[in-house]
Amino acid sequence: MEVSRRYRVNVSTSVKGIKTYDCTVEISCDELNSEQVQAAILIESDALVAELDKRYPPTIEEIKLDKVTKV
Repeated sequence: MEVSRRYRVNVSTSVKGIKTYDCTVEISCDELNSEQVQAAILIESDALVAELDKRYPPTIEEIKLDKVTKV
């Protein structure tokens, strides 16, 4: 069974110094059904986001900004 995976990550820093990232995970495999592929994509996407959060933790300013925008 051949599985093709593709990961794309764009990490950027705003003018105010806030780091943001966009990530995409694509998986294709002829032997898996669409539900299995969707489950695999979610698992790998969550792992990718967790790794990015670990590598690029939010700063104090980002946390304050996030709290202000949610109110």
